[in-house]
Amino acid sequence: MKIEIEIGDSILKDVERFLKRQDPESGANTHGHLDVAGLIQMLLEDVAVAVRRPESWEGVMMHDLLTSHGYEA
Repeated sequence: MKIEIEIGDSILKDVERFLKRQDPESGANTHGHLDVAGLIQMLLEDVAVAVRRPESWEGVMMHDLLTSHGYEA
């Protein structure tokens, strides 16, 4: 599925600042170099993991994030 979204300028600016701080060569990340699309893909994967494997660390962390915004995973 292909999804097109609009991202506000201030949010995009902050996300790009976050992405520029990441070191894809550090070996401490799971997805290598991230761009905005890769970040969104990774987050959606973790939402799916929260449903499929809620006891995993990714599932637990995403569940905590979603419930802090009032959503149930």
